[in-house]
Amino acid sequence: MWRVLYSLAAAVGTVMWGIYFPFTRMYIGVELGGGIRSLLLITGLEWLYVFSAPAAGKLSRRLGERKSILLGALGALPLAVSVLVRDPMVLALTLSLSSLTWSITWPIVMSVVFSGADGRFGRVYGTFTVGTGLGFGLGSSVMGLLYSIGGPAFVLFSCATLHALTYAIYYASYPRGIRRSKSGDEWRAPALLRMRGVGYALAAYSFLVFCREAYYSVAPIKISAEISRVLPEASEGAQYVAFGILYAGITSLLSIPMRLLSGLLADRYEPLSLLIASFPLYMASYWLFVLLEGALSIAVWQLPLYPIVDTSVNVLLARSSGESERARFLGVGLAFSAVGGLAVLPLVAYPGIDLITVGSLITFAALCGLIVLLFGALRRRERGARAEPKEA
Repeated sequence: MWRVLYSLAAAVGTVMWGIYFPFTRMYIGVELGGGIRSLLLITGLEWLYVFSAPAAGKLSRRLGERKSILLGALGALPLAVSVLVRDPMVLALTLSLSSLTWSITWPIVMSVVFSGADGRFGRVYGTFTVGTGLGFGLGSSVMGLLYSIGGPAFVLFSCATLHALTYAIYYASYPRGIRRSKSGDEWRAPALLRMRGVGYALAAYSFLVFCREAYYSVAPIKISAEISRVLPEASEGAQYVAFGILYAGITSLLSIPMRLLSGLLADRYEPLSLLIASFPLYMASYWLFVLLEGALSIAVWQLPLYPIVDTSVNVLLARSSGESERARFLGVGLAFSAVGGLAVLPLVAYPGIDLITVGSLITFAALCGLIVLLFGALRRRERGARAEPKEA
């Protein structure tokens, strides 16, 4: 029963994020006139606080998993306070604080989810997150309606309420006496017995996160421009509705089957294969999105690529760790993702930033990530070759 309630909490949480992401990108970048630089700023700052994720393991040991999870509700405070801010740069700084409590509690939530998985980490994760696609799609679709009803203040207060409710559900439904599976040790491949075994994959993941976050930072401006071109007479409220649906609503619904498929593939094959495939997918998606126009450009944006990356990395880390160390491993994984997310922050200082420049950086980062993965694979093969004579 607790897994059902945790899936419900994840869905409620993604309703909040579904409202938050399209609203903040439209509000800060377009309505308040912050432009691409303000969106790069909020993206970089949101990732800055993710560096606190490795503290999740120590926090859960000191306070216990249940009490630690409840701290995530404090992320509602910056959302509520943000209703008082109108400057786009200051607002970006204020809103980004909500990432702090999420960063130090999410690895703990994931550690609970993976408990008793009996090696079926992909299936467990896919089932846990299947409702998140629906939640994110619902949130992004109703964002414009909330804005039309009560403006920015009503949207932000709604986000704060849903955020607090999410962690209240996690806290109340925390499983008591759950069986801690030993399969974390059984399923660890020789190359993944220690954190250093996934170091190359996590380093490459940092490059991939940069590609994704740079893409996500500039996309709202183009999507908004396409909507204005197609619906020039639409009211501001109607444009918010259209933006929410096209920015996240459709792709979130498409992510539901993709999450289930990614989970099955991660269990059946090596999760690294999914990670490797993500680099050319993101690179091709970005350039098609930028070079095409109108409905074709928006159609490319709908491709559900995020679940592939998200599932591959989380399953890889879950396989690589035992029950007692899983929160720490997942926290370190988030910290590596923060490196990539934070890398977009220096772009704020470049006033001439445009879609082509960002695309060039995405291409370079994707190639670097693939090289790191290739180098890591060669090192693993060399270590395996050196170990064979000893076994003989």
